[in-house]
Amino acid sequence: MPSISDHKRRARQRIHKGFGEPCTYTAPGGAVFPSAEQSAAGDVLTVRFATKLRTFQPETDAMTLLEGVESVVFNQDQLDALGLAPEHGGRIVCPGYELTLDLDQEMDPDGPLNRYWTVTRA
Repeated sequence: MPSISDHKRRARQRIHKGFGEPCTYTAPGGAVFPSAEQSAAGDVLTVRFATKLRTFQPETDAMTLLEGVESVVFNQDQLDALGLAPEHGGRIVCPGYELTLDLDQEMDPDGPLNRYWTVTRA
């Protein structure tokens, strides 16, 4: 019988497969992923784009502000297959989302499969 971890992993893979958009990643040094050779071999890179609002409280308790946070979610299995370790300043181009995004900060993972990065629009 599969463990709950196995069920979670398969669910996360299905979510990413269903909602991920193909993209290219350009490292700060100029390397592009997937490369032409990787694409020809069938390797792909997909991300999920997310926007959420979180509350932000300045030093005083007089008011609360809403702050928009944009992020992308990578699939670790795809990163491993491409030999890709995303880094600050890397650029993602997502034709499906019509977005060009620069990686800002890596966020804490929620497990072994998803890698989260905050992004800024380029």
